Amino acid sequence: MQRITTAIKGTAMGLAEVVPGVSGGTIAFITGIYERLISSIRRIDRQFLKLILNGKVKDAYAHVDGGFLLNLILGMVIGIVVGVFGVTHLLDAYPIRVWAFFFSLIAASSFVVARDIRHFTWQILLFILGGTLFALWITSGQPLVQDKTNLVFIFLSGVLAISALLLPGLSGSFVLLLLGMYAVVIPALRDTLSGDTNQIPVVVFFALGCIVGVFTLSRLLHWGYVRFRDQVLAILTGFMLGSLNKIWPWQQVVHTTLDRNDREIVTYSKSVSPQTFSNLTENPVFGNDPAMLGTVVIMCVTFIVVISITLVSKKI
Repeated sequence: MQRITTAIKGTAMGLAEVVPGVSGGTIAFITGIYERLISSIRRIDRQFLKLILNGKVKDAYAHVDGGFLLNLILGMVIGIVVGVFGVTHLLDAYPIRVWAFFFSLIAASSFVVARDIRHFTWQILLFILGGTLFALWITSGQPLVQDKTNLVFIFLSGVLAISALLLPGLSGSFVLLLLGMYAVVIPALRDTLSGDTNQIPVVVFFALGCIVGVFTLSRLLHWGYVRFRDQVLAILTGFMLGSLNKIWPWQQVVHTTLDRNDREIVTYSKSVSPQTFSNLTENPVFGNDPAMLGTVVIMCVTFIVVISITLVSKKI
């Protein structure tokens, strides 16, 4: 049962990693596995390699909490595959309702993270404010224009994007959008999974970047947790609150681009009120129907369910 539960949590993380604005780290946090994940990744170190080289595979497996990592990674792979083909379709067909779900998910998650802060002081509030302002600045930025065919840049994109796995509130997919790489990496992954070998170099270099990023950042986060736990949680809470700007369901599309399959992808948008949204005469991808009733219901139900799941999952 424990293995299945871990795999399901991994699947949810994988799904989140495909969607711009939603963080896999957030999912890890609200399901109660965040600290275990950071600790497990950090243990892939010299001791682990030494055990492997000495033929002590079982000891190495136990050293990194291998059962947990294996089931989580398996779930994440399933989630990413489903996300590439499924969630992206839902975003195309029902963008307002899907983003309403994600908005409420992140909003509830910010309460979950803040709840773990042991001592609230004015300094902690400043850390929350700082994290919020930083996330607002990042999520309000326009995508950078870069050479999207450069494999070195693709590698660096992987290093930066994987931060979403370890930093709740920051989305790896949105980092790709800011870098102008979302329309390159996601289609490349989809094409590779569909059997197109031409995009393998893009996927390989991006994956290598992710590997480098996850092992370096995990050690920094573990160091921070051990010494400054409340401060780190406060910053992560701020990241989540600030990221809500980008996940607001009613977005006015400012700029779009086409992927290799001529599918229109939003590269820059800004949050507007439902009233303003309904008055837009032209708004690619999102349209101008605010779908108020369904959106509000989804928000409320999601918030309640997330809080309930969080309370239950920490006991599993």
